[in-house]
Order: sequence, then C-alpha cells, then structure tokens
Amino acid sequence: MAPHDALPSPTVSPFLLAEPGAVSRRIEALGVPRPVRAGQHLYRQGEPSSAFHVVVSGRVRVHMLRPDGTVRVISWAEPGASLGEGVCFDGGLNQVSATAITPCELLAVGRDALVAAARDDPELLVEVVRRVSHKQRVLHLHVFLDGLPARERVVLLLGHLVEAYGDGALGTSSRLSVRPPVDELALMVGLTRVTLSRELSRLVAEGVLVKDGRSIVVRDLATLRRRVDAVAV
Repeated sequence: MAPHDALPSPTVSPFLLAEPGAVSRRIEALGVPRPVRAGQHLYRQGEPSSAFHVVVSGRVRVHMLRPDGTVRVISWAEPGASLGEGVCFDGGLNQVSATAITPCELLAVGRDALVAAARDDPELLVEVVRRVSHKQRVLHLHVFLDGLPARERVVLLLGHLVEAYGDGALGTSSRLSVRPPVDELALMVGLTRVTLSRELSRLVAEGVLVKDGRSIVVRDLATLRRRVDAVAV
C-alpha cells in the first residue's frame, strides 16, 4: 500500500455526533439516566468501567494525559454520541478520561444489560463493535496528525469543525456554531497555543478565515476544502 493510500478519511472526525438509526434507539433504551455537572468526570484514565455513556444533552471532552505530562484532547462528544464502549467490554482500564464541558444529561448503558438484550437482538453488539472501530479510527487520526506540519494539522481541524458545526454549504462562507478556545483546539492537534494562533492568523491573512471576536468564520470554503483534500483524501 502506498503511503497516500493510508491517509485517514476526512469523515473520521474528532467531533462525535449523534448515532442515527433504530438500533441506536434500542441501545439508548437500555440506559439509566445520569446527570453530571460541568467539570465532572464521567470516567477517569486508569480506572475500570462496566458501562458506556450516551450523551442526551450537553458536551463531553475526551482527553488523555500522556507520559510526558501533556494533555491531548481526543474528541468532543455531542448529543446522541456515545463514548467509553471499548473498556466497558474488554475488562481493562480506561486509556482516556471523559469530562463534561457543560452540564450534561447522560444515559449509562451497563455491559450486563446490553449483553442480556443482545441475546434476542444481536444487532446491538454489531452496532457497538462498529462504534469501537470508529473510535480506533479517531485514534489513528491523531497518530497521523502528529506526523503533519502545523499548517496541515490546522487545515484538517478546520475541515472537521466545518463538517460538525458549520452553517454554510461548499463554495460559500460558514460561521461555526461553537466558539472553542484556542487552547482547546491546540490540544486537539498537538500544537502549542502560540503555534495554532500563528497558523490561524496566516489563514486570516490569506482570506480563508475571518475572526469575529471569538467566533471563527470560514470565508472561503472552497479553498479550505481543496487544502483539506490535499492532505486527506
């Protein structure tokens, strides 16, 4: 396989959105409501877990403390997304932590409850395996990002932000519906705040972005898409 063939698809995003379909609804029906406050951990790195979570409302940050003491933000989970499936079923320890960014309403789906339901509805397990596979692809995306120059990391991140939170169509401008702190974006692509700010300023100077206060507006979606496609096809 040529190196180009190994590039991750742009659709593998660190921004986890709602899981559609009837099977997802059946999984959610097994959940027990769990409200959490902003800043509260759903689970912590290094601890076991016998349940995974579905976000009903709010936003959750999935992050990892690395051996050198730095933090890497792995993903954000939005309403309808699930997280924590892998460790729930492999019996190991969490390799990441999950923390509520905002007050959240969650559904905690226990391993035993899902396994029992899957005896009559095996599609439930197939769906969980699919989600675990997708999370592995997200981790692959992060490994891939670490091998890119800073500019290409930022371009890919902006492409994912537009797909998840943009309000425009290809060929037009798009205002992001979220206002992520620069520090948070930097942690998502393994850059310092200074480096990420510099790359955003370059894109502003090139006419690709406009910064409106804390808001990010992609002024030229077509150019951004071409740059994304040049990195990940």
